[in-house]
Amino acid sequence: MIDIETLATAPDATILTVAAQAFDPLGHGYYDTCYYARVDLESQSNRSIEQGTLDWWARQSDFAREEAFAEDNRVPLDQVLDQLGKIIWKSSSIWANGPTFDMTILENAYKSYQKPLPWQYYKVRDCRTVYMLWPNEKFNDAPVAPIMVNNEVHRPASHHALDDCRRQIDLLQETLRAIGIKDLV
Repeated sequence: MIDIETLATAPDATILTVAAQAFDPLGHGYYDTCYYARVDLESQSNRSIEQGTLDWWARQSDFAREEAFAEDNRVPLDQVLDQLGKIIWKSSSIWANGPTFDMTILENAYKSYQKPLPWQYYKVRDCRTVYMLWPNEKFNDAPVAPIMVNNEVHRPASHHALDDCRRQIDLLQETLRAIGIKDLV
């Protein structure tokens, strides 16, 4: 599962954070393999920032804003892409909440550095389409997985990319079980 937080919605959006979480869509929970990085904003001078997205961030929780905009431990975008690629290149599929946002922005970033994509286009899967197959979907009731921040366990609101990955995994797995899916291609 991939999730990113950005400062725009265009393919060349400035990326604040990137997360990936390994899991089995037909299982329960997720594996130990995960990735989370705050991206250095100065390494993205050629990427876009939109006022509407800045306004949206101003309305988010203090925790989400503090995490997304914290200045410490930021990694240059090209290094983030390399680190993410090492984690996802062997994946049988890449899931996201709508591939036209997260995956399109990441694809643009990889191409901007002339880096090969660490996934095949036909391996990208859309969680939202699966959620819609369950008539009793629970978008807002999905459990929020705890995360570690400064060695403390938190159950934050959404818009922390790793937390969002885990919430999306929980909802995807619950939906697949509810509609009786036993195998995926």
